Parts: sequence; C-alpha cells; structure tokens
Amino acid sequence: MTSRAWLILIMLASLADGANGGDLALPTYRAEYKSEVSGMDVTLTRTLTEEDGRYQLNQSGQKTFLIKLSEDASFSVENGRVVGDHFVYQLSGITKRRREVIFDKNAGVIRSLRKKEWTDHPWADDVLDRLSLQEQWRLILLNADTPPELVALSVVDGERIKPKEFELVETVMVDTAVGPLNTVHYRERRDDPEKRRSDTWLAVDHTYLMVRTEHVEDGSTTVIELTSGAVEDQPIVGSTVAP
Repeated sequence: MTSRAWLILIMLASLADGANGGDLALPTYRAEYKSEVSGMDVTLTRTLTEEDGRYQLNQSGQKTFLIKLSEDASFSVENGRVVGDHFVYQLSGITKRRREVIFDKNAGVIRSLRKKEWTDHPWADDVLDRLSLQEQWRLILLNADTPPELVALSVVDGERIKPKEFELVETVMVDTAVGPLNTVHYRERRDDPEKRRSDTWLAVDHTYLMVRTEHVEDGSTTVIELTSGAVEDQPIVGSTVAP
C-alpha cells in the first residue's frame, strides 16, 4: 500500500472515531477553481469549516466590480445526513440575484426565497439547499464501500422541491492544475439530455472533493476546474497510481 493510501486511511479513521454519535465527520477543506462567467475568467474560492459540530460552507468569486458571487450554507451532520440551517446566494454587479433558504426544524418548515417571493414547505429531513447538497454527496461516497451507481438527492428551489439523480459514468484519471487525480465521474439525469448536460468529477484520494464540473445548455458550456486546494490542511497533489 502506498504512503498516500495509508495517510488517507489514517485520516478517515480518526475522523470517524472522533465524530459524535458514530457519525462520519466531513473533512474540512479550502479549494480554488477557475471558471468563465459571461465571457470573463473568474476565480472561485470554496471553503468548508467546522466548529462545535456546526459546518460553514462558503463559495465566492469576483471579477472587478462587474461580477461578485457569494454563497453560504450552514448545517450540521446527524446520522450520516446533512441537516440544513441557513443558505444564502447573492449575485451582484451586472446582474443582481438573491436566493435564500431557512431550515426551521422546530417549526416543521423550510422557507425558500426565489425571485423575491417566499415559499413555505413542510419539513423533510432529506431536503437540501443547492450548496450543502454537494457535502451530502461527499458523505454518501465516504460511507460507501464502492461508489454507488446512482446518487439520489432533493434540493429546494423557491416553490419547488427538485429531485436530483446522478449516475456513475466511470472512474477515471483527470489532468488538473495540481496534477493527475483519480476521480469518479457522475452525470445528472435530465429529461432533455440532448439540450442540457451536467457532469461532475470528484477526487477519490482527497475525500471526494469536487475537481471539475461541466454544464452544457443551449450550446453553451460552462466549466469549473480545480487549480489548488487542501483537505484538512493537507495540500492536494496529483497521483501516479491509476484508479
């Protein structure tokens, strides 16, 4: 077994032993990505931090004064499941947009803001906001002996609760700015796959951190790619061992 494999096993074992109630804790991280928005190159920074069992996930990006993106999600992990608390998405600059989700378990309601209108939904343990959904995905993969063929999740978006299903395409080595990485490649099921396609690659050797996403819609392609990062303060580096 390689030294890197031993390091990953030791890290995951310590995280599992230290989690409350037998829950597998989410490894924290900081990652930077490059993307293109409205024809302009944008650097996105994503961080996951934890304090006293509460997680804070933030994603932000800015291109001078023209575009500023900020997404924040707070949540906890209970019985292997992400339990939402609060989510805010803000886009400002050329275009202004705000979305928000308030998870109020005590009141038995999930409140969602979209297009300046609030909608109330009955509480459901499996409903997520669109940012923390990605951490639930990581939890599923971390708990699985092998990557599942299908990952089914639900996300709240305004007046709708949307089911999302991701099919395993392949396990593949992907070239990145930090070197080649072993990944699992998933594709979202769509009713109109010829018009829209969404693919995600997650790093097998780095607690399934997102490495790349590719979204195709109406002939336009948006790609987000990892440029640097660290998981639990361990830098992400390329692998020489194929999956």
